[in-house]
Amino acid sequence: MNIRLTVDRGNTALKVAIWDAGDQLIASAVDTDGLCAGELARTIILEGHHDISAIYCSVVQDFRETDIESLHTLARHVLVLDDATPVPLQVCYSTPETLGSDRLAAAVGAVCHIPGRPLLVADVGTAVTYDFVDATGRYLGGNIAPGISMRLTALHAYTSALPAVSAEGSCPVWGNSTEEALRSGTLRGVAAELSYYLRAAGPTAMAVLTGGSSPLLAAAGVLDFDYILDRCLVHKGLNRILRYNETL
Repeated sequence: MNIRLTVDRGNTALKVAIWDAGDQLIASAVDTDGLCAGELARTIILEGHHDISAIYCSVVQDFRETDIESLHTLARHVLVLDDATPVPLQVCYSTPETLGSDRLAAAVGAVCHIPGRPLLVADVGTAVTYDFVDATGRYLGGNIAPGISMRLTALHAYTSALPAVSAEGSCPVWGNSTEEALRSGTLRGVAAELSYYLRAAGPTAMAVLTGGSSPLLAAAGVLDFDYILDRCLVHKGLNRILRYNETL
């Protein structure tokens, strides 16, 4: 059976996914304990998956060589996503070599969802990235800000009196305790940033959210706009990029 393996090495977790020839997600797995990409992939590759092509993206360097070597033991071909990789978007970024490959993959994944429309692509993870793709499929850049956990951790670490609090819990407009004030200030601050960037993207723009903390924002009820939430957005983009390169 022919399958595609997509691998996303983030700051916090390693994520792998398997796709069939019809671009349907077969299985996925996440690791935060230091497995290499090949080890994690083996946990979801079933007997009969003989013809495997893979694509790898990473925002960290520590595991890169080991990850790629381990993928070569599984796949007949391993594509490493970087600024030289052909992608089905026009990248208008002055320093493409510094553009995070996960940001690019998420943008491609978002266009797969909604082609022909301006898109705000937000990956709410360790950091929050806000990226803009116009209606013609041009990636025009974006911004990077601290993520939810990073903000809460910094508020505790860089002050003498503010406590460490969880991002989960009550999130009123006006915090009625210091814990609520920290949580609400953080979650509603990110929500306000999202709203600002969505307005900047134009009146017809759509927000597409992904990242480990995106469900937390959605569950908190702090978003005042329509959006698509897709935890597999980066993997969908990676799968699309791999398929695109296989046709070149």
